[in-house]
Amino acid sequence: MSDQIYVEPTYGNWRKPRSAGIGKFSMLETLLLIGGLLLIVVLFRFTGPLVGAGALVVLALTFFSLTIKDKHGKSKVSRMVEKRAFRKGVKRRLNLLRSGPAGLTPNGSYELPGLLARSVLHEFEDSFERPFALLHMPTKDHASIVISVEPTGLALDDRDNIDSYVANWGGWLSNLSKSGDVVAATVTVETAPDYGVRLRHEIDMNMHESASAAAREMMEEIKATFPQQTAVTRAWVAVTFSTYRQGADRVRPIEDVGTDLASRMGKFTEHLEVCGAGDARPVSAQELCEIVRTAYDPAIGEHIDAAHIQGVTPPLSWDQIGPVAHNAGWEWYRHDSGLSKSWTMSAAPRGTVFANVLENLLAPSPDIDRKRVTLLYRPVSVARAMDVAEKDVNKASSRATSTKKPSFQAAAEFASAVQSAKEVAKDAALINFGMIITATILNSDNALAASYEIEDLGGGAQILLRPAYGSQDSTFAAGLPLGIVLPSYIAIPQAIREAL
Repeated sequence: MSDQIYVEPTYGNWRKPRSAGIGKFSMLETLLLIGGLLLIVVLFRFTGPLVGAGALVVLALTFFSLTIKDKHGKSKVSRMVEKRAFRKGVKRRLNLLRSGPAGLTPNGSYELPGLLARSVLHEFEDSFERPFALLHMPTKDHASIVISVEPTGLALDDRDNIDSYVANWGGWLSNLSKSGDVVAATVTVETAPDYGVRLRHEIDMNMHESASAAAREMMEEIKATFPQQTAVTRAWVAVTFSTYRQGADRVRPIEDVGTDLASRMGKFTEHLEVCGAGDARPVSAQELCEIVRTAYDPAIGEHIDAAHIQGVTPPLSWDQIGPVAHNAGWEWYRHDSGLSKSWTMSAAPRGTVFANVLENLLAPSPDIDRKRVTLLYRPVSVARAMDVAEKDVNKASSRATSTKKPSFQAAAEFASAVQSAKEVAKDAALINFGMIITATILNSDNALAASYEIEDLGGGAQILLRPAYGSQDSTFAAGLPLGIVLPSYIAIPQAIREAL
């Protein structure tokens, strides 16, 4: 027997890239500061000291408001801009939807709202003759596949297997950056109540005619009480591809994309199985319609389960699964029978973490009827990874040396950027990641308890969460297992966002 003592590995060294600037200012803020000071010098020279002094006070107040930020890194100015944009949308009634025959949608259909309004669903078969859904976002030239997985969890595995799962998952993500057409990937874990439809059906089908009264009474009690205390956990992995390939003359037709992914589907599902994902299989168009339909109208989930038990497939199509009505508020999102609130991760754990850091967050919550935790990944291509890592090092170095006495945070960011560059030089992948958490309740009286539950779970996972104020409907859609890439929908160009 080996005398070696097992040391559980830890994970970390992630950082949020920041642009180079003076002190706490970003690059854009630094340039604006320099431009403002030059303008004040001109005003002092040509308009006199009174106007120049007034401009100096305005500049000082403006940049003071920019430097005072909350724990999520948001300044007062950015929060004011968010509220103004939301109020403008409410004034134009863009936060409301009424669909169906009595609504305002064309042809009386129940179309999906918001980011999914122009999406188109297709279905193909892979090389193993398994049907798979292909969600096309024509406005962004994106196409997504969804893979259903059945992770076994950590309870029945020893530590060596868990470490192997984490390593294989890192390798799976690393391979995404080596595929020229992969844009992003998401992992969605959903916990929902088990309505007990399957249990009641199995009991009724297997109850013997000669069963005793005591046995029948016990089974009836199980049918009535057991479903109220159980939850079902489902998980999906979505991979988003670009329909445009570098070097091509035009965007590929969706039929060509489907044919290409049909030959590659087996590779994705096979590699997921060695990551602890269990049985991985592509999701069909019918299944994806049921997933989205249940998300927007949670009460329909029990009826869909009952239909499948009876051997009936609910007739669902992509243009008829949207909500009848929705109201996107500042903090909550009302959609048919559900009331949802979404959070985004504003800061990852600052220290090192273990493999089970998200275990409690992913577990069922008693105060929440339906909960989705979605991890967002955007791999940096191998061709750009080293350049991006070196630029991060230069920016972190500039921030650390911009003052005579740099802060401990600036020094730590520089050390982390250097470590990341060393790992990328050794063929490691560079991946941007984030998280969306959505809590859905059926009774509005549980709203406060659900909010407290999510915030406590986020704190236990060492994650700083921020409610998606003013964009609850878009964040809700991005938290679904559909592979929506949120940065693609931001109007501000990427170069300006990086300078911020």
